[in-house]
Amino acid sequence: MFQQLVGKLPVGICIVDENYNIVFLNDFFVDRMESDHRSDYTDKPISELFPEQAKFLRRRIKSVFVLQHPSFSYWEQRPHIFPFKSSRPITGEETQMYQNMEIVPITSPEHGKLACIFLQDVTAQASYFIAQQELSLALKREHEEQLKLIKKLDSAQSQLIQAEKMASTGQLAAGIAHEINNPIGFVTANLNTLKDYAGSLISICENVADKAAQTDEKCQIFINDLLESNHFELLKEDMTPLLDESREGLERVRDIVENLKRFAIEESSGWQLLDLSETMSQMIELVSVQYKIPTYKLSCQPECVKIFCEPGGLKQALMNMLINAAQSIDKKGIVKVNVIGNEQSVQIKIIDSGSGIQEHIIKKVFDPFFTTKPEGLGQGLGLSVAYTAIEKHQGTISVSSKPGVGSVFEVNLPVIDPEEE
Repeated sequence: MFQQLVGKLPVGICIVDENYNIVFLNDFFVDRMESDHRSDYTDKPISELFPEQAKFLRRRIKSVFVLQHPSFSYWEQRPHIFPFKSSRPITGEETQMYQNMEIVPITSPEHGKLACIFLQDVTAQASYFIAQQELSLALKREHEEQLKLIKKLDSAQSQLIQAEKMASTGQLAAGIAHEINNPIGFVTANLNTLKDYAGSLISICENVADKAAQTDEKCQIFINDLLESNHFELLKEDMTPLLDESREGLERVRDIVENLKRFAIEESSGWQLLDLSETMSQMIELVSVQYKIPTYKLSCQPECVKIFCEPGGLKQALMNMLINAAQSIDKKGIVKVNVIGNEQSVQIKIIDSGSGIQEHIIKKVFDPFFTTKPEGLGQGLGLSVAYTAIEKHQGTISVSSKPGVGSVFEVNLPVIDPEEE
């Protein structure tokens, strides 16, 4: 009766001896085995009946015999130990059985040390768990897509807000530049005065040092010690060059601020004549402050190229392309701007010797939100904004590039008569 009960249990039971030969199998195992093994399995090695998992089973069984401790294997680690099928309760669909296995040491008067394998069919639980995982992953992917969409919408909104504020931002930048110029002016004046004062002090100290030899010994020693303890020779050599370097630094700041003021402010809103030669020179000056690695070159033919345009949009477009060119250069390289104008059109080329653009993505560079920069360093709007601004001026923009060599962005703008506009 006990053997009948064990044979009908809904759990697989397999008992093997120390030679890995099968001593007992219950119906759970027998019914799922290949038909030619069902009647003749006693005293056969388990590796012969289940060759695919022989190495794994022998290792686990051996550890049980050696350590005399149970060994466990869960379906998450190894889902299909034995090649059994399992049918779904409702649909009846047959799938590979997901199994939990436990091997425990037992003893028998007849066979000595034995290992008993308990096999549990957990297909239903595993299938439910996997389905929940897949659902969770699907929800996560959907959530990530929604976050990306929200991010894109936020970026588009930011672009619109930025466009609306461009005029006031330009005025603000010009105002700040004007305010910075005021302290630069009086600091420069003070440095000039300080240089004169320093010259006078050095002259006084030199005269005192010369006259010291004519005084008594005690006074002479005092003067010499005073000059040496305050490092007079070093001060005399270093003071004038330090003041000159400070003046040069202030002049550099003044030039940058002046360029920012001229670049930001417009005489009036709407369409107007813009000096492209001066504008590109200002842009290069401003960009080179932040991106110092490239060497910048500007060529204009003729020297003064003017175009009737909407300055805010065109400046933003050209600035975006110039910044992209500068950012593409990690080491020594060149960013060159060529401006060629005639009576019919104006051509602007921005050439860089940077990393270049891969052929399979070059057609996407003007798409909104497309970027190859790391997250947080770009939103993929710069070249899209440039494309829109050039289109607004009835112009065209194109790009050619070779990875590892560099890129060329070419803008062609028609000359528009101010009276027609």
